[in-house]
Amino acid sequence: MDCTGDCTGAAGEHSGIPGVTMQVGWPGLSRAITLSVVLTSAFWVALGAWLFHGHIAADHRGSAGAVTRDAGAPDGRSGLLDGLTGGAPGAAPTRPHVLAPVQVGRLAIPVVGVAAASLTDTFSQGRAQGARQHDAIDIMAGEGAPVLAASPGRVEKLFLSHDGGNTIYIRSPDRRLIYYYAHLAGYDPALREGMTVQVGQRLGTVGHTGNADPAAPHLHFAVWSADPSQGWSQQGTAINPYPLLTGRAAPK
Repeated sequence: MDCTGDCTGAAGEHSGIPGVTMQVGWPGLSRAITLSVVLTSAFWVALGAWLFHGHIAADHRGSAGAVTRDAGAPDGRSGLLDGLTGGAPGAAPTRPHVLAPVQVGRLAIPVVGVAAASLTDTFSQGRAQGARQHDAIDIMAGEGAPVLAASPGRVEKLFLSHDGGNTIYIRSPDRRLIYYYAHLAGYDPALREGMTVQVGQRLGTVGHTGNADPAAPHLHFAVWSADPSQGWSQQGTAINPYPLLTGRAAPK
């Protein structure tokens, strides 16, 4: 049987039944495939954007939490002192250095490499041409030797003194004693006012700042009794550090 007219074309072919044409193509198939490809691509693009945004947000949170400390030296130290510490102004402090100090008396020897037997009692010696008593012990050591906390306490003041140079005032936990460290070359980068220190914690280095002789670098170490209600600058009663450091009575 012959097909008359355009009975098949691209969309169908003759079925063999008079008047009936059978559809063999899917006119909407190409459109369905295209739509599926577009939707799939859009899904993966959206997923990638979401993952990327989450990664950036996490990085931002991490970096924001990393810079949190010591913006503008809140402890009151001047820019000069920041330069002397060896750290840049506003730099975040590093972790404290804690060493094993020599301790034979009630207090640890506050300078690394110094033995108790080598200490000399200078507490009663005259200073300023005999105008005043020393009221401290001078611990001779090489320039740059580490200075350690002789006793636990709280850093009350980092102070640039005309006579003492770079100084540290540390208050005992019961606030009844003040430990004074002077002539330091610089402070440990981790040291901050208000922080608690433990025995052997590195405070700085031996130097000759203030009125110390550059040819004889040393740590000027003093202990004062203190009124717990008063601040770091009070005039407490001097206590001889020599017996506290050596476990021996002060020589007469």
